[in-house]
Amino acid sequence: MHRARDSESFAHVDSTKTTNEDFNATIAGIAANEADLEYRIGAEDLLKVTLFDIEAGDGDPQEIMVRVASTGDVTLPYVGTVQAAAITPLELEQRLIKVYRKYIRDPQIAVLVEEYQSFRVSVVGYVNDPGVLELRGRKTVLEAIAMTGGLTDVAGKSVRLTRRGTDKTESVLIDLDAIAEGLNPDANMVLLPGDVVSVPKAGMFYVEGVVANPGAYPLLDDTTVSEAVATAGGPDRTLANASGTLLYRKREDGKREAISVNLASLKNGGSEDFYVQENDVIVVPVSGPALFLDRVTAGILRIGFNSNF
Repeated sequence: MHRARDSESFAHVDSTKTTNEDFNATIAGIAANEADLEYRIGAEDLLKVTLFDIEAGDGDPQEIMVRVASTGDVTLPYVGTVQAAAITPLELEQRLIKVYRKYIRDPQIAVLVEEYQSFRVSVVGYVNDPGVLELRGRKTVLEAIAMTGGLTDVAGKSVRLTRRGTDKTESVLIDLDAIAEGLNPDANMVLLPGDVVSVPKAGMFYVEGVVANPGAYPLLDDTTVSEAVATAGGPDRTLANASGTLLYRKREDGKREAISVNLASLKNGGSEDFYVQENDVIVVPVSGPALFLDRVTAGILRIGFNSNF
């Protein structure tokens, strides 16, 4: 088994080049800009829809109080179900004008949010004020971190978003540097009720995919990819495609590139076993047949991974 301490394609990046104090100022600015965006309708919000062209019994325009369903829909007279969530009230007005044109020549419609439904998320780990946040409207990962006072001096920049559904749990690793530097703004995910944002300590590596215990681990000694995967409990014997394991590492430009580490061929020297560096992400993918079996049986929690960071 050959251990590769470095690779020409992987230049070491100094993770301390930007202090967390500077970083907190950056994400606070981004969060402030996001907070200034017009409110987007969410599930369980109570809306007042005014149809100026349809009179109520007293001769005033008809006003309809309607609560947004968990699916994001509202049900209105004549037009039935309309998707309302994740758009602004003005955008919903335009959508309703379009659908009501089937019944009214030039419909005049207004939408107001009468009641904002709050929801809770948790931010834990190395932030200045960890805990449960009561949020309203559209909020992102960066906004939640900013609301907890930002990162502490020893916090890492790769955070985990865990989302528990009724039949599965998804866990996504998010690179805050990539968001702050504008390399991957889409990674700044919109939060949903019950989400947990975990901020680890700096000096960690990450093992994702179909291993026994995916998560962040401290880089204490020289550790190879195979040793890192073993630390995470090893690949799942029935689901993992160990030969397709990838090591993601940041380049000097802040982007990540991947190198293949075939865990199945390490013993015969068919692949290099690279030493892990701080903030490396190791992903053990699921095999095709196993994925099909998992979809059929629906009996195993699936782990998501944001590889675009």
